[in-house]
Amino acid sequence: MDALRPAKRPRTSTGGAFHDAVPFLHPTDFSVVHATEGALRRFSNKVCGARIDGSTHLAAGVWENTTSWSPPDDPQFALDPTSDMYDTVVEGDIMDDFPEVVQQKKRSMVSKRPHVVWMDLHRQTYLDEIVRWAGRGDFRSVKQCPDCIARSVEVPGSPDYRCDECFQPDLKWTGKEFSSVSLKSIGHVIQLNHASMFCENPIPAHASMLVLHTNGIHSVSIHYCGCARSIPQHIQLLRRRLYPASQLSVKTCATFDLLRHLHKMAHTTKASMYDFYRCLENSTDGTGINVPKFRYRALSRMILQWRHLQMLKWAGVQQQAGGIAGIKPGQLAIRCPSCPHPGINLFEGWDRVSDELKFLYTVIMCMDANFRLKNQMVSNYSQDPGLGIGWAYMVPRKPYEDYVLSRASDADISTCVGFQALAKANTKFSEGLRYTGAGLTVCGRSEMILPLGAGNLQKGERYPNMDYIFGSALQFVLVNVVLISYDIMCQWFINLFKRIDEHWPHQIKPRPGIEFIPAIPKLHEPMHHTAGHEVFSLNFIKGCGYTDCECVERVWAPHNALGNSTKTQGPGSRQDVLDDHFGFWNWQKYKSMGRNLLRRYKAAVKERNLQVEGHRGLTESLDPTLVEKWEKLCADWDSDVFPKKKKNPYQLDGAEISQAQVKKELADEEAKYLSNGGTFPHATTTSMFVYMGLDLEETQRRIRRLAKSTAVNPTLRKNGDLTEQRNALTSRIRAWEKLLPIYLPGLLQYHTDHPPPDCKSTNAEDIYLWLPSRIPAPHRSKICAPGLPRIEERIRDAQLPDSLENVKKILKIKSRLIQFKNKNIRGQRDGTRSRSVIDRVHDRARYSAEKYREARTAKYALCGSGEWENTFRVLDDADIRGYQDPNRLRQRVGRRGLLEDDQVVTEDSEARAEDKEEFTLFNEVRKKRHGTGETRRTLSWIWLTTPSSSSSLEDEKDDILRSEWARSRARALRGREEVLLLKEEMRRVLAFLEWKAKWWRSQGLGKEGITQDFVEGNLAYASGQGALQDGLAAHFRELWKSPLQDSILPQTENIDERSANSNSGGLAGNGDSDDDDDDDDDEDARDAATGYDLDDN
Repeated sequence: MDALRPAKRPRTSTGGAFHDAVPFLHPTDFSVVHATEGALRRFSNKVCGARIDGSTHLAAGVWENTTSWSPPDDPQFALDPTSDMYDTVVEGDIMDDFPEVVQQKKRSMVSKRPHVVWMDLHRQTYLDEIVRWAGRGDFRSVKQCPDCIARSVEVPGSPDYRCDECFQPDLKWTGKEFSSVSLKSIGHVIQLNHASMFCENPIPAHASMLVLHTNGIHSVSIHYCGCARSIPQHIQLLRRRLYPASQLSVKTCATFDLLRHLHKMAHTTKASMYDFYRCLENSTDGTGINVPKFRYRALSRMILQWRHLQMLKWAGVQQQAGGIAGIKPGQLAIRCPSCPHPGINLFEGWDRVSDELKFLYTVIMCMDANFRLKNQMVSNYSQDPGLGIGWAYMVPRKPYEDYVLSRASDADISTCVGFQALAKANTKFSEGLRYTGAGLTVCGRSEMILPLGAGNLQKGERYPNMDYIFGSALQFVLVNVVLISYDIMCQWFINLFKRIDEHWPHQIKPRPGIEFIPAIPKLHEPMHHTAGHEVFSLNFIKGCGYTDCECVERVWAPHNALGNSTKTQGPGSRQDVLDDHFGFWNWQKYKSMGRNLLRRYKAAVKERNLQVEGHRGLTESLDPTLVEKWEKLCADWDSDVFPKKKKNPYQLDGAEISQAQVKKELADEEAKYLSNGGTFPHATTTSMFVYMGLDLEETQRRIRRLAKSTAVNPTLRKNGDLTEQRNALTSRIRAWEKLLPIYLPGLLQYHTDHPPPDCKSTNAEDIYLWLPSRIPAPHRSKICAPGLPRIEERIRDAQLPDSLENVKKILKIKSRLIQFKNKNIRGQRDGTRSRSVIDRVHDRARYSAEKYREARTAKYALCGSGEWENTFRVLDDADIRGYQDPNRLRQRVGRRGLLEDDQVVTEDSEARAEDKEEFTLFNEVRKKRHGTGETRRTLSWIWLTTPSSSSSLEDEKDDILRSEWARSRARALRGREEVLLLKEEMRRVLAFLEWKAKWWRSQGLGKEGITQDFVEGNLAYASGQGALQDGLAAHFRELWKSPLQDSILPQTENIDERSANSNSGGLAGNGDSDDDDDDDDDEDARDAATGYDLDDN
């Protein structure tokens, strides 16, 4: 037996431990530690330890350092410089203008500050209860399982498990604490295809089956049905509301609740599916010890299929005869209910209305491109063809890309303003990308994306791409007039009809007889050259109301966040995801149409009344003959088709006479006087004397500003420069004063009779200059030489328009500099440099404004009141704004809830801010909600002041007044049109909802499924969708019964602007968001989280 036993491994040694002597190399130095390495060696049949030569000794200090050693750390290592500091400074300079808080009845403390009440009264209780759940709580006294007792089990088990629901992670009591266990480990089994949960021949599912639920990833035992009533396994899962990731050997499935939850979360947050999956992983195990198997790819497949199936269901594909095979292009898109649809929401004879009302049946389409939604060269269409490309919003791929490829040699879009996005179309930014962005076509009134109105951009924003996208969306427009808005319309529209005739495929060519009206969005139009661009301005286009056509920007804003997740997706999956999110955006607009139209209608009626009344007052103050002439001029221009050839009533041309021209004229007159034998009492002529005084006055203004800046940041060098300039100015003034007895001979007697007050300051800039305008009018003729006051008056007449023109030029330069800085400057260093440049321009504006005010004061002293005051008015700080700048925003109380108690401004203490001595060019930061302000603006008078160099001053004034009257007329007409448009849109929405309800019910009738349960499901879903349309119609009709009563919609006033990522957007732009200070309805924010109605069925 022993011979058969395998040999054992010999022991290391017979003596136990192995000992080796280490000699002391330094007998007196015990801080040196000797280290010796050893290894196991075999000697015949023994294994023993052996010393390895080359032992080392380490100093004690080295060992001490080693025990506390850690890798060096540098928080700035390998990081690029950021612009956080610049962004912080910019945000610090911006003050949000929030709506005024409407006085409401006093709220209770619990309603107003619930968190404060909870913190004071309930916080400790909540904490105790949460900690209590870590133990058994009320079940400490329970000794036997209640379920076993209820089922009359002979030997009841112990109460060790806690189970809340089928997929709730179970916890087992170990005697000291609860520990997590899987559902599979405790014997939990889900039987499929049997309501009784019992099958004669159960078939276990895959051993690695994982079920993904809203609270985590679970390992579950699932049994398929294998008896006579068996059906395919993946259908068994679907009927238990479990979505399988595959159809053959299913290892992963997700609950319908999870897919619905992730679908809504993706819509509202725009986050990637990877983030959601990581959330599920952390919900399952947050320690990283027992992480479940990685099933991200399976979840990605399931949610993509789920998105697609939901779009099919919402479009009623299951009710149509052909099913999925009968789907038509654009069928899955949600149509705009406010747009005119012949045969649906238009009455008979709509196309025969008068010319004045034809604008009510115009479709407004807005186009733009986006360069955030890029797509990298990942996968291909063979592997990822997409589930429904061309069925909703994205154009069909094959014909679209074939057309774009056929026009690959065409020149890219050029523009008169050089948009940076277009300039980058063919640069390195497109390398490695399949698509550089996307183009979009949107309804200009409702902001809903049009069917087949989106497409990918292969190489920037080019004519072929935008042409095809526009043509595809145009196929769903059945009216005769279309207003097209595009930010580069002035270039794109020039050869549009030529491209249509020569290049466009037949499937996207417009119907014969359709009329196009070009326009540029309101916020983009000022960036174009002003010459001839009034024809593209929505402020002057007949029939557009308050439409601003900036809706595409509002659509892109929340969808930009999709760029991070769709950039690395396959081409087909990306388009399916974009279709899904575009559909969600349209649904938010669809269901919030009632409150949005109501809010816009209230604002439109108010603004229409203000503009019409203002225009009526202006018209009544004018000569009726002149008004009739201007009315005809405006009517002719409105009725002219593009390109308009009639005289532009809004354009203003003028000529100014400069101070240099007056100086030359005076010099010529004096030369002529001398040539005719005249003489002057001094080598310095009369005009030279006045010019010297005005030059000294200007130097005084400059030194005053220099002294003020030096006082803010004094240095030795600055103080020295200031002293030198003051000394030089004093010398010049003393030299000029020597001429006073010659040209102001009576000044000495005047000083004797009227002693001047003592000057408190001895600085040169405070010395009083005795110009003719400084002398009181009763004494001027006795003191001044003949003709001297008239010379100063002529020079002042030139100073007024000259300084005012400088202010206007500086305002233009300022706007360009700020625009360039905001677009191109990043970082603290470059931002500081650009800011210093703008500050210098700012200082020039202050200087010119001060010069104008002094010139006007002198002019008034020389000639008194007169008609000239109508042209050269008092210049207030509020008047110093650009030609396109709107009225300065009203300073409002901060948003409710953001201010501390000691910061709240009461209504009694709030007063209108007075003009400050130092105006600023930087305090008018307007948000998108404020827009351009053109629709409701009043033009600053400085832009209406254009004195003529000719004798026909009255005609020039008439031209100025004519331009302002024409603009006032346009604002009044747009107000009337907006009210009529909103009334018609309300009627069309109700008609569309009624038609849609009937359509759903007709789709559900008579359709048969394989079994009766399919028929019942189709009928139930169609009936529910019909009831949804009826419910929306009834709700909208109730809202619109009394639209002008505040009690109908109290929450639409003074509410916070909803985030774009919530996909509301209201219909802000169509109520002219560029001028509308009203906030969007916050119900959209609540609705955004709900998803599609009735999608839970």
